Amino acid sequence: MARKQGDTESGKLGNKIYYTWHGRQCERSMPTSVANPRTEAQQAHRSNFAMISKLSSYMKEAHLVGLHWHAVREKNSTYAIFRNLNKDYFTPDGEIDLPRIIVSRGSVERVEITSASIDDNVLTVTFDSRAYGGKATDEFFLFVYCPVLCTGRLATPVPRSAGLVTAVLPPEWLNPTEPTQADTNTLTHSHTNAFPLHLYAFLRSTRDRTSDTIHIPLPKEIR
Repeated sequence: MARKQGDTESGKLGNKIYYTWHGRQCERSMPTSVANPRTEAQQAHRSNFAMISKLSSYMKEAHLVGLHWHAVREKNSTYAIFRNLNKDYFTPDGEIDLPRIIVSRGSVERVEITSASIDDNVLTVTFDSRAYGGKATDEFFLFVYCPVLCTGRLATPVPRSAGLVTAVLPPEWLNPTEPTQADTNTLTHSHTNAFPLHLYAFLRSTRDRTSDTIHIPLPKEIR
């Protein structure tokens, strides 16, 4: 519906659209038809965009922190930056390549995750607490994503100097089935009670700068 302010109008009226351009009142006609080709390539693009948009909402707790500095700098949302960074990370069959997903990017030096284990429903992750080029006060963030249930959880951040972070996993993330022989070959028995998980970690400095994403899949033995 068109709106009038003083001598100018804006909006739609009939088949006309009214707008102001460089201080001048302008109008244009509505298009009689809209091109909407449904080629295989375009359908695949739309499907991929829908998938990455959903993933950005599932992982919002991570990228709201990990991409915040970039969002402020680029005057954009972390959702838009997340989608742009990850739009090409799809397998040929249309699945998202989760190990390549980026929830954080930056110049802060990454740390090495040294172990990850699940005891009952508590996930414990240890990492290198030495500062190297960063500071011991940098915060270590851990985001745990469960692709089976399309949901994630951000652990309470800890200082880099802590070297350890824990996260309580929701009961619905537990798998009631018995472990298979393949599971027992690579994991401790406490691991086998959990759905496959993806861990995404990063550091944040006192000035909100962050490190690149660190990814670890579980179940997986980390030595």
